[in-house]
Amino acid sequence: MTDAERIAALEERLTLLEDREAIRILRDSYHSCINDGRYGEIADLCTEDALVELGYLARYEGRAAIDAGFRSMGERERFYIKQFIHSHIININGDAGAGTSYLEARYGRFGVSYLVSGRYDDRYAKVNGKWLFSEMTIEFYYTVPAGVGWTGDERHYLKPR
Repeated sequence: MTDAERIAALEERLTLLEDREAIRILRDSYHSCINDGRYGEIADLCTEDALVELGYLARYEGRAAIDAGFRSMGERERFYIKQFIHSHIININGDAGAGTSYLEARYGRFGVSYLVSGRYDDRYAKVNGKWLFSEMTIEFYYTVPAGVGWTGDERHYLKPR
């Protein structure tokens, strides 16, 4: 291997590592916005034509709908949410990527505390040198009141009926 080939290989590896870190920061930024109540910043993390599916709770297509949907979340009365993400796995192919991460969350509304768990499946796009969500989908494993626990017969108490 020549010096030029070695340098090119190192540059490719460095770019991949930088891209992975940028995507991790993107995913963490989303949860920081949720946890800190900065709902108006979430749409800026998405492509213009992004799709966000929050399980059975909501579906937003396009940046304008994403912005309106998350801003309305912040306007809910007696609402509290904190999300904790882990095990983020990222695959990158050029300016596109995919990722999976797992969620543990605490949600509260009108004095009822809920335990929430699920998996995010994401698609990412590098637009003008910046990684953004092109698709974000969550599958909820359970959304149950804290007093009931997650091992009961009912798994989704927040699901509209």
